[in-house]
Amino acid sequence: MLLNSNLTTMRKLIFMFFTVVLAVGVISAQDDLSGLTGKKAIKKANRAFNTFKLNQTNGGDDLKEARRVIDYVVKQDDTKEDPKTWVLMGDIYNGFSSFNQAQKVLNPDWENIEPNGGMVAFQAYKKALELEAGNKNALDGLSQIIGSISTAGLDAYEAGDYMGAFNSFRSILDIHDLLKENGAASPLDAEEEYDNQLYITGLAAMSAGQNATAKPFIQKLYDKQYDKPAVYDAMYKLTIDDDVDAAEDVLTKGREKYPDDLGLLFSEINHYLKLEKIEILEEKLKFAIEKEPENPSLYSTLGNVYDKLYQTNYKEGKTEEADKYFNLSKKYYEDAIKIKPDYTDAIYSVGALYYNKAAIVTEEMNALASDYSKEGTEKYNMKKAEVESLFSEALPYFKKVEKLDPNDRNTLIALKEIFARNNDFDTSNEFKMRLEKVESGETIEKSYFQ
Repeated sequence: MLLNSNLTTMRKLIFMFFTVVLAVGVISAQDDLSGLTGKKAIKKANRAFNTFKLNQTNGGDDLKEARRVIDYVVKQDDTKEDPKTWVLMGDIYNGFSSFNQAQKVLNPDWENIEPNGGMVAFQAYKKALELEAGNKNALDGLSQIIGSISTAGLDAYEAGDYMGAFNSFRSILDIHDLLKENGAASPLDAEEEYDNQLYITGLAAMSAGQNATAKPFIQKLYDKQYDKPAVYDAMYKLTIDDDVDAAEDVLTKGREKYPDDLGLLFSEINHYLKLEKIEILEEKLKFAIEKEPENPSLYSTLGNVYDKLYQTNYKEGKTEEADKYFNLSKKYYEDAIKIKPDYTDAIYSVGALYYNKAAIVTEEMNALASDYSKEGTEKYNMKKAEVESLFSEALPYFKKVEKLDPNDRNTLIALKEIFARNNDFDTSNEFKMRLEKVESGETIEKSYFQ
């Protein structure tokens, strides 16, 4: 019994001893570093970092301690010009990158500690090389951090932080250059890898709206005729605001090289839409429809092209041509609606097609109003009947759009006008009030034509 009692007492003493040791360890981990030489402090940083590498189950506390100490070491006169100091700093900060990635595997909701660790490590290794060109440990560290910086860049891009992504991707190119300057191998030595890095770097800058920053990266790929249609598309977008002819030349070369690429095709369509080159658009859109027969926006856009051709020919007095384009416009809008029955843009466009024609015929009718002859009166009445018929044709389409989107401003204007023309002023006033609410920033919760 005495033996057992002694063992119990010993266990308690041992437990108390380790508790004190642990407490002292925690206290010493956060001790005041002031007055400590850099050489002594760097030993503490090394110990903490080595402890972290052996045991990473304490939430990275040892790594944080290593960071705290190394941040002190790099400022001390006896260590700040030693490349070993900066290599260790790079290793410690890069440790955060690998630690965070490991924790993310275990816990997807893990919040990164020192999320810019890779970038800090890059600067530390760079400093080591400034102090000692060709430092092997610094060069090895640079090669290793490319992966972590790339991951950080991708995470930033997916999160919508495009400038953060750009800074990461550009740093990878800078690291590659630094490795080559020091005669070391680089993960970007393969031409394909380097070119891809140029592309994603330029793309990130474009996504951030920094076209001037993006252009040199894309320009390099374009000049070497990099075999990727997206490069031609990007180069076009980076050129169009400064030089329309040069941008069109880029687009033409891209389309000739990649005739089946839809991205370039759509850029070409948008280009000619912007320039209102209607005849060219007709051909491009028909080709696009062949490639994507289930894309309703293509049919709707072609309907819009024919709508413009109808209006142009009608104003020029080419009645037969105008009627042909009117019917084609209606056909393609309705083709879009067949593919997507709730496609409000196309539904509204059919209504607008009839509505705009009614407006044109109304002008012709009003021109006849002063002719009181029998023939003039007959012509007036014929035009009046045509106007009423056209507005009647337009009405069901506007009603349908209003059911789908009771806050569409243009639809509310059309409905207000049509009901006023039909002398239905109560309904017209209802849409007038709805229009005023929408224009004042209110939201209409319920459709009138439910």
